Amino acid sequence: MRPQGLWLVTSLELRQRLRSKFWYIALAVWTVVLIGVGVLGLLPTVVLGGGTDMAPIAAVIFSLQMILVLFAMLLVVPALSAGSINGDRTAGTLATLQASLLSPTEIVLGKILAGWLTGLAFLILALPSAVPTALLGGIGPLYALRVVVVIVLLTMCVTAVGVGLSALTNRQLGSVVLAYVLVFGVTVVGPMIWGFTAAFLQQERDVTVYRTSYSESSYGECEAREESDYTVYRLDLSQPLLWANPVVLLAEAAPGVDPETFWYSGTDDGPEVDLLRIIQAGLRSTSNPTHPASFNGCSPSDEGYPEDLGEVPNRPIWPQGMAMWVLAGGGSTAFAIWRISVPIRTLGKGTRIA
Repeated sequence: MRPQGLWLVTSLELRQRLRSKFWYIALAVWTVVLIGVGVLGLLPTVVLGGGTDMAPIAAVIFSLQMILVLFAMLLVVPALSAGSINGDRTAGTLATLQASLLSPTEIVLGKILAGWLTGLAFLILALPSAVPTALLGGIGPLYALRVVVVIVLLTMCVTAVGVGLSALTNRQLGSVVLAYVLVFGVTVVGPMIWGFTAAFLQQERDVTVYRTSYSESSYGECEAREESDYTVYRLDLSQPLLWANPVVLLAEAAPGVDPETFWYSGTDDGPEVDLLRIIQAGLRSTSNPTHPASFNGCSPSDEGYPEDLGEVPNRPIWPQGMAMWVLAGGGSTAFAIWRISVPIRTLGKGTRIA
């Protein structure tokens, strides 16, 4: 693969997209929408609260803006990449590239790079509107950087999958629909199926449940109660359905929240809690349903608090999810390269060459 060949294909793809006025209109509308989300979210706090205590609201709005940016990528990128190869084949321009000195690797990677750069334009335009809410919400630079890196990597992987699908099908509409079905399945259908698995992933266990009791003589005393045939929902067994979910991976980029200070967010005892941290804390709480500490409902300040239960493991799940996307993107790239290699032994019926 030669750098000049890669850049040649990339520049050709970018020129084709820049000729359309649709992308300029879409980028302008996207910028206005993000600015409007920030202003409309902070305006009630400024008007009703006199501008005080804006950090909790600003932190939530920042996380909402990042989720919107992620969804925009998931909507735009398949449309940019899923018709790149079969669209050129239908127009009769792919054969020209194949007959040139360009290698299949340069053609495929050039199309992936062009689609990725076009998708990143939405991210670049979104960052200025998110800076004020990040500063007001106390979002650290490392937090913001991790969120941006996750979005960039997911955009690259989704672009590669879209190009692979465009090499799989003969019709551009078919590959775009398949790309949207894949994104919809991973983002929406997967969490729905994961929630439905709670109906049958149940286990009866003998556990010790700790609860806080209140009486006239003592305030906040931790009591242990032995319960047999306690129903434990083993959602950890079906959690792989959520590993590749883009929203989950974005939430994994947020700093972890200590369970002891989770309910004191926005105070001196705890950090600001936004939507991404709430998703992360809720997901990780279902990762270890059988740990003894999972049945502890007492506060550390209660009398008789059990100190020997240990802490529930707080293992991240982003390595598994990101590995799935990297494998999908790499496999799609390799398939697309193989698919457009010449000479081609078999072609679909009605496939146009030149």
